[in-house]
Amino acid sequence: MDNTIFYIQMLDHRLTVQFVKSLLKVDAHMKALKTLCKRKAVNHREGDALVLKWVRQVSSKAVQILKKYVAEISKVRNDNDFSTPQSGTRKRRLNPESLSQTVIAVFTIGSLVLVCPSTDVKDVIPILHTIMTSPNQDPQTKGLSGLTISMKEKAPSLYIQSWVTMGKICLVDDKLAKRYIPLFIQELERSDSAAVRNNIMITMTDFCVRYTALVDCYIPKVSNSLRDSCEVVRRQTFVLLSRLLQRDYVKWKGVLFLRFLLTLVDDSQKIRRLADYLFGNILKVKAPLLAYNSFVEVIFVLNDCRAHAGHCESHGSAQTTTQLFSIRGNDAKSRAQRMHIYVSLLKQMAPEQLLATSAKLCAEVLAAAADGLLNIDDVTGQSVLQVNVYSMLSVIMFQILGVVEDALRILCCKEMRLQAGRNAETAEVEDEGGDGGVAAIQAAKGRAVTQASKKNLIQHAVPIFIELKRLLESKNSPLTGCLMECLRVLLKDYKNEIEDILVADKQLQRELIYDMHKYEAAKTKSKVTEAVTEIRRSDGFRSPAGHAGDGSSSVYARVAEKLGTGGKVASAVADVAAKVTVRSVLKEVNRDAGTPPLRSMSLPKVKSGAADATSGAAGRDRHSDVLESLRKRQSFEDLDE
Repeated sequence: MDNTIFYIQMLDHRLTVQFVKSLLKVDAHMKALKTLCKRKAVNHREGDALVLKWVRQVSSKAVQILKKYVAEISKVRNDNDFSTPQSGTRKRRLNPESLSQTVIAVFTIGSLVLVCPSTDVKDVIPILHTIMTSPNQDPQTKGLSGLTISMKEKAPSLYIQSWVTMGKICLVDDKLAKRYIPLFIQELERSDSAAVRNNIMITMTDFCVRYTALVDCYIPKVSNSLRDSCEVVRRQTFVLLSRLLQRDYVKWKGVLFLRFLLTLVDDSQKIRRLADYLFGNILKVKAPLLAYNSFVEVIFVLNDCRAHAGHCESHGSAQTTTQLFSIRGNDAKSRAQRMHIYVSLLKQMAPEQLLATSAKLCAEVLAAAADGLLNIDDVTGQSVLQVNVYSMLSVIMFQILGVVEDALRILCCKEMRLQAGRNAETAEVEDEGGDGGVAAIQAAKGRAVTQASKKNLIQHAVPIFIELKRLLESKNSPLTGCLMECLRVLLKDYKNEIEDILVADKQLQRELIYDMHKYEAAKTKSKVTEAVTEIRRSDGFRSPAGHAGDGSSSVYARVAEKLGTGGKVASAVADVAAKVTVRSVLKEVNRDAGTPPLRSMSLPKVKSGAADATSGAAGRDRHSDVLESLRKRQSFEDLDE
């Protein structure tokens, strides 16, 4: 017991007289002192009284240090304001050690509040409020502390620590928390200090656990930190909100899910890895239908498109916020980022969900565009003089085109098309390997999904594509090529049935068959070219002069042996060989041919300006006749004509 008293006195002395020099040691001293007081006391009530006694002593000492520093910094400011260069007096400066000691004192107050929530901090709250809001023009607070300078600039470490301590005080005082939570949110949005934003983010997470109902309405503003300029703040926000979501303090509703999607394409590789794990493992188990239910809305949100009334953001956010959480644009980077998000969501869906998503895309995006619900028409005639309105309408058109283009790209991506087929094949393999009952059910389910997919394509998707193609062609839209590419990919597994599927549009049928043949020929030719390059690189092939034909023939024979002797492969090999032969022959023919001298070339003769008047008049007549004949000539731009 004597040793316990000795240690209590020693720790109390270090906290009140010497004052610990490191923030890391303050909490350790607090916990040790509380534990020793509990062990020294006979009962629980005596232990609480003993803890409260030394807490009041340490708190009183810390408050004195804080008040002294605030008074000194105000006095220094006043003295420097009245000093002039002519007086020869030097400006007073504060001792850096006093600032460090004040920061430790403020931190100690916060630790005391957590150790003993009944600590009296009425004298501290006005001072902390003044530091947090300085310079403050409120006459009440200004008269209270006399602080009229910006602590953010003069003492940034004290300013940052004041927010942390105020957060700890609010955790044990619900009435104070109700008053200060809006102030924390305001500073989170406006502060230019990454340290302040990071500390407030941690504080808001604690508030969400302690006061869930109070903080719930501020979650959209808290989630704005997912797009913070500082990587540390973004990663901290992602980790903290993910923990809250897993513990059900925050729900996957509203804009939170849509904003979390942007972390999949964050600039930081660490954040991208965390996001992949969250969406691929945790969210897939915790909310398996979330990706399916929100998929179409995601397309509109990422393109920042509000043209469809059913897919506007439920929470009317400011325009700057919606642009912050969108990836609109037709450049390669924006398209790749959007497709990465779409593919990540498609990987979470079951085959039947993929089929339903395909039907929703056709009905809510493509059919809406074909029926005019999504207006892709040019509206330049509606507001010629109102420049702002015209630019806004142009932006809306651009966003709608982005939505339609994304829908077409999603429909023809491999994650959308192959999942059902793969599921059926896997189930059939499992059925052959054993465990008959479950495998047979899975195989039947896979075949049913495949048949339903084909039926949906023929009965619903193709008619929508036909109508949309006619509309796009009438508007000369650049999306026509994207639509044809999507159709080619969707129908390439039904080559023998294209005539029956596209019986309503013979022209589209012929165009699609031609595009398929052209694509396959280009693909085969690309394979042949790559094979030739690979063989030449592996053999170190160099064709000597005069023996190019023999070397090339051996190479192409090996290519034909490698890729097969099919008609398309043979044709592609022959085309590549012919091009190489023609190129080598032309090079051989032009090897010794020199450039003809300049004097041998026929040059136009220019008449001198000293011509007589009669010749000039005759020349002008001839010129006028030539111009007149040129005007009457017909221009034939088409090669067939």
